[in-house]
Amino acid sequence: MKKIAIAVCLLAAGCGRVHFAASDAVPEIFPDYVGVTVPETMAALSFEMADGRKLSYTSERVGDTLFFHVKAWKKGSKEGVAYAPFKVFLSKDEIPPYIAYRLIEPNYEGWRDMGIYARELASYKETAVVRNSANGRGCVNCHSFAGGDPGRMMFHARGAGGGTVFRDGEELRLLNLTTVGPKRQGTYPAWHPGGRYIAYSSNSTQQSFPIAGSQPVEVYDHFSDIILLDTQTDSVTTCPHLFGDAEMETFPAWSPDGEILYYCSAPQSEKVAANRGDIRYALKAIRFRDGAFEGEPWTVFASDSLSVSFPRVSGKWLLFTASAYGTFPIWHREADLWLLDLESGALRRVDELDSEDTESYHSWSPNGRWVVFSSRRLDGRYTRLFFAHFDGEGHFSKPFLLPQQDPQHNVLRLTSYNVPEFVDGDPGQLTDAVSKLFQP
Repeated sequence: MKKIAIAVCLLAAGCGRVHFAASDAVPEIFPDYVGVTVPETMAALSFEMADGRKLSYTSERVGDTLFFHVKAWKKGSKEGVAYAPFKVFLSKDEIPPYIAYRLIEPNYEGWRDMGIYARELASYKETAVVRNSANGRGCVNCHSFAGGDPGRMMFHARGAGGGTVFRDGEELRLLNLTTVGPKRQGTYPAWHPGGRYIAYSSNSTQQSFPIAGSQPVEVYDHFSDIILLDTQTDSVTTCPHLFGDAEMETFPAWSPDGEILYYCSAPQSEKVAANRGDIRYALKAIRFRDGAFEGEPWTVFASDSLSVSFPRVSGKWLLFTASAYGTFPIWHREADLWLLDLESGALRRVDELDSEDTESYHSWSPNGRWVVFSSRRLDGRYTRLFFAHFDGEGHFSKPFLLPQQDPQHNVLRLTSYNVPEFVDGDPGQLTDAVSKLFQP
């Protein structure tokens, strides 16, 4: 934590003879770190004045609180403001040392470069786990780590000769799921806590382009089902309750003990594109034991006005994204995070995390004390990563933007962060090794 405790702003070299008038107000800064709670091991918080003025600052630590003292002035001016110190609270709750995410242009027409990256949270170091140069500029997506293990992961590689890439230590292999099961590819993965099974949704995804309104694209499924991969036998099985023509099942997520699979489901529609505004997904669940689903599914939550996506469970808490309709909330400005207490059934919109723009994909830390989520609140187009502390009683702290060495990095990076996930260590760089799987 020494990096934060001794942080001194380097954005302005000296203040000369500027006279600073004292203010009782705290400064308006970007990113907004005023009053946030951060892990003790988080990289130093670098910021600038929101209105573009020059600044200098120092910080001091008192107990578990950092006090930032900020002075700001206009370039060339002899008058400035010395603001009241603002607080940043330090938490001893552990956070995994890395996060993994995909970087991709927020484009619905095409791409050239994308990749899965890892960021060390104690520093600003970002490395490419795998770039799509490994598979002929095809799509690499839907990465998932087994219990956050950096040495055991999978991701999909779309395009010619594509399939699902599995990594187990130094071993890499490519598996085409359509050849080992019901001729279905896997999409959104959920790795069972025991490490042997992976539940996937198998989706037929389409898109349409509205001619009115501000939403540029709508993405929807013509059909989707849940399939189960056994990584020991490379076999894919299905369950009648999760596979068929009556329902569209998607976004699987396991309970921490692996005994329940949560998922989203909506009635199958004959005209999905035309009726997409009326399609709302409910949150459902089914029991799982000894490698098989058992019993009847049940509805955990359903609404006539909300559609559920991306359920994620930590203990008794389930966090999901809710939008007005449909199954792809990233293009829905109204999409917000909601929190469900699985024991009491209490449900609320998480106002302390949500904004006027899109909140979507999210992940819990293993200890349930931190959440990372993607949001478009900065500019309405690019998703950025925010973190928040969870008190275990149903409340989150004020969210904070992933720190960067230069605050402008958060503005100037012209790619979106996609599918953030906590990882227990450095996954390393796999592009060269993965490329060998795609060589003729």
